[in-house]
Amino acid sequence: MTLPAFLKFGAVLYAAVGLLHFVLGAGAERLLDASLPDSVRDLSALDSQSRFYGTYFGMTGSLLWLGARDLRRHKTMLLILFAALFAGGVSRLVSIYALGLPSPLILALLATELVLPPLLWLWLNTAVRDSHNAS
Repeated sequence: MTLPAFLKFGAVLYAAVGLLHFVLGAGAERLLDASLPDSVRDLSALDSQSRFYGTYFGMTGSLLWLGARDLRRHKTMLLILFAALFAGGVSRLVSIYALGLPSPLILALLATELVLPPLLWLWLNTAVRDSHNAS
């Protein structure tokens, strides 16, 4: 699989997650095995936050798709997205330290958020260097 194809696959995933959060609001948290009591799940603030984050997941998907179209041109943007994904993983570590372990699904997301960005950074730099050498 090429890096552009991988990024487009990720873009579709981000867009789907964004749509779920936008449509389901706080109900999307149940898909992550979050055990929220009804009294908390129905809070307008939590629902609003979830829908807001949904738009950012969608934006991330759009930017990944855009970046996949021209790696060299959008390299800086992609590196910022990779750094933001890694920072999101670090923020989950802070949450684990403060509140304890989340569900196994969240731990799986954490693993991808900490491992994938450095690998994507290396893959992007290699792909851009190789395309520069080929031209």
